[in-house]
Amino acid sequence: VAHGLGLIDAGTLGPKGNMQVVVPNESESYGSSADPPEPSIPVCTLKNFPYEISHTIQWARDLFDGYFYRRPKQANDRVEEIAAMEDLGAFGRTLIEKLGEDAASNMAEELGEDLGPFPFIVGNADCSDPEYVLAVKKVSLNWAIREAHRLFYVAMDELLQKHPADSVDDDGAAFWSGTRRKPRPLRFIPLDSEEDEVSAQQVIINERIAQFVRSAARLRM
Repeated sequence: VAHGLGLIDAGTLGPKGNMQVVVPNESESYGSSADPPEPSIPVCTLKNFPYEISHTIQWARDLFDGYFYRRPKQANDRVEEIAAMEDLGAFGRTLIEKLGEDAASNMAEELGEDLGPFPFIVGNADCSDPEYVLAVKKVSLNWAIREAHRLFYVAMDELLQKHPADSVDDDGAAFWSGTRRKPRPLRFIPLDSEEDEVSAQQVIINERIAQFVRSAARLRM
C-alpha cells in the first residue's frame, strides 16, 4: 500500500487455487481481509476417535509440543528451585497455592516423570561427565520405550476394553461405525518370539515403533 505496488499471493494450497490478486487503487489491499478461523477439532476426537488425516496430524503436533517444548520448559523453569529445596512438601504446597490442586497435581506428576529418573541431582550435574551423558541416554531411551507402549498399545487396549468390538451406543447402533474407527493396539514383538507369530505386517509395525523410539529418545536428550 505504501509503495503502490501490485501483489499476487499464491497462498499455501498450491494447485488448489488459493490465490489473491491485489491491484493498486482497484482492489482491496492484502490486509483488508482475513481468512476465516479454522474449525477446532474436539479433544475427544483427537484422543480417541480420529477419522481424518488432519486429526492425526493435529494429535501429533499437540503431542510434540507437550513432549519437546512445554514440558522441557516447565522442567527447566523449576529445576533450580527443586535442586535447592530441602522440603519437597513445601514445594508441593506452593504449587497448590499458585495453581490449584488439580493443576499442581498434574505438574508434580510431570516433573516427577521428567526429572525423577535421573541418578543424580538434576541441575547440579556436569554435562561433560561421561556418566552423566550415559545416564541421560539411558533415561531417554527407557522413556521413549514406555511412551511408545503407552500410546500405541495401552491407550488403544483401554479404549477397546471400555468399548468392545460388539458394543452399541445409546441408540442401539454399533458403537464402532460411521466416523468411529475401531483401533488396533500395536506392540513390538521380537522376531524370535516363541509366543507370538511374527507376520510380514508385524515386521512393519516393529520398524515403525522402533523409528518412533529412536526419534523420540534423540529429541528427549
